[in-house]
Amino acid sequence: MKSRLFFTTCAVAAIVAPIPTVEAATTNFTDIQSYSLETQQHIANLVEKQIINGVTPTTFAPKEEITRGQVVKMLGRFLVNSGIATVPNNWETTQYFTDISPQAKDRELLKYAAVVKSTGVFNGKQDGSLDSAGTISRENMALVLDRATQAMRGKSLVDIAIYSEDNVVDLFDAKEEAQEAIRALNALGISNVTEFNPKGNVQRVHFATFLSKAMQYMAPEYTMSSITLNANEFGFSNFSEVTNLDDSSLNIDFSTTKITISGNFAPDEIDTFYEWVDIKGKDLFGNEHFVSADLQLNENLQLEVANEKNTISESLPAQAFLMDSFTKATLKSISGNREPITQDFVNRSVYSINKNTNVNEIMELSLTGVVGNKTVTDTIQYYIDFAGNIVLNQSAHNFTTDYRYYNTVSGDVFFEDEILKDKTLYYLPVPSNNYWDFASFQTDASIEEILAFYKTDGTKENFDFTKSKYVLIIDENKNVYGTLDLSEYDGFFESYTFELQPPMDLTNSDIYGFGDVILEKQSNGKILATAVGFDVVNSLVVIVDKQGNEYYYEIVQTSNGYKLVKVDEEMYF
Repeated sequence: MKSRLFFTTCAVAAIVAPIPTVEAATTNFTDIQSYSLETQQHIANLVEKQIINGVTPTTFAPKEEITRGQVVKMLGRFLVNSGIATVPNNWETTQYFTDISPQAKDRELLKYAAVVKSTGVFNGKQDGSLDSAGTISRENMALVLDRATQAMRGKSLVDIAIYSEDNVVDLFDAKEEAQEAIRALNALGISNVTEFNPKGNVQRVHFATFLSKAMQYMAPEYTMSSITLNANEFGFSNFSEVTNLDDSSLNIDFSTTKITISGNFAPDEIDTFYEWVDIKGKDLFGNEHFVSADLQLNENLQLEVANEKNTISESLPAQAFLMDSFTKATLKSISGNREPITQDFVNRSVYSINKNTNVNEIMELSLTGVVGNKTVTDTIQYYIDFAGNIVLNQSAHNFTTDYRYYNTVSGDVFFEDEILKDKTLYYLPVPSNNYWDFASFQTDASIEEILAFYKTDGTKENFDFTKSKYVLIIDENKNVYGTLDLSEYDGFFESYTFELQPPMDLTNSDIYGFGDVILEKQSNGKILATAVGFDVVNSLVVIVDKQGNEYYYEIVQTSNGYKLVKVDEEMYF
């Protein structure tokens, strides 16, 4: 659901010191002595940062219910003192809440009300008022902390806790809007009770503890990390393009010979960070090459490329060489760094390539096999790139492992959600849907020779499902798009279209379909859906508004046709 842009940059949040080790609290408050040292230290932590004050120099009033105005002041101070936000220039002339006029006597409240409203941390009540003297419920406190984290870090507590589990037993007593924020507080250890009591009011001691714990997520201490990909070392003769996710935390410095990827990472990202970069260029043979490189963080918060090469093996089918089976193989290194290896087979249908060669070591593979009553030999060169891909010296591409392409049981090929319309596709019967991840047809093999070997004219209409239920899709340039498993069906799915009434205005929104359906916005405000497979019902539809909010729906079928029904997004994580 994310588009790619060139050279993404990120804004680095201000660094706030972590909470000190638990020790005797350094405050003059005499009424917090009965609380644990940890709780006292959380209060001291906020006092030290000039975020919270006592009601008197020696009294904190821990059990007193905190007011909405006090929350606004605390969050405002934190935002400004941390350098994350500034006080709006118009704070003394513009009315941010309906019940706080620019002439208000409490100038500090007026100032920080402008800060929290302008940053989206505190929105007030539905009538536009702040109700500064009113108390705040625990469920609303959870929402405020979640929004504050989003405003300060660009990532909410809900986002940070997405892979963590909670044990809140009264979650559904809270209003729906606050449930995910409550779950996040518990999952991250900001709240440590199983009964959250969402409708209860918040005491000053509790809010101080919650805020102090949440600060490590709001503005954590970041570690800088960078990694450099040198073209030749990673299996390219040169780079021509690198793209990255548009909301990524990564910076990219790009040239034709190297790519430097860097970012600032918080401790909580070790287990949750997941990004990738798409790299285009020329391979070592001078052919077009595309790799999607997965990035990960190690225990020291340093960037690494996830390398799948190691000792994994992949197999090439004899059919890719227009042979019925292999009888002999000879493998040697072009550099001469190893002794040639010769193997004899008895009707071997695949040849396994081990990925234990060095990156960029060009290997020459001679394969002998039979086709009908003839014995033939073919020779190819290949190497293993940094991502573990087998790179063949072939002008044709294999798009099977390229996530931008996907096939549907209708026999259509899509590239980034758009159907390929400028290609002539051919459909070939194969014995299984295995072994085609990296295989492509030899450069000197013509389309006519390929079709003759597979005993077909390559059209979808004349595909013989009595011969095979597995379909290899190629185009007129012999590019391979992978295989379809139609063993459970009688033939190709027949595509059809229908309209969906969106539950919201799509003018400034993006729509994404997940499942056997392709979506397109229409000028009449509706969604044109194209069914490309059997599982249209329950296909997921995600609508993203211009603020980046995501809304999840499923397609259901009724007696009057298809419609969208809202679903819980948690079902999909």
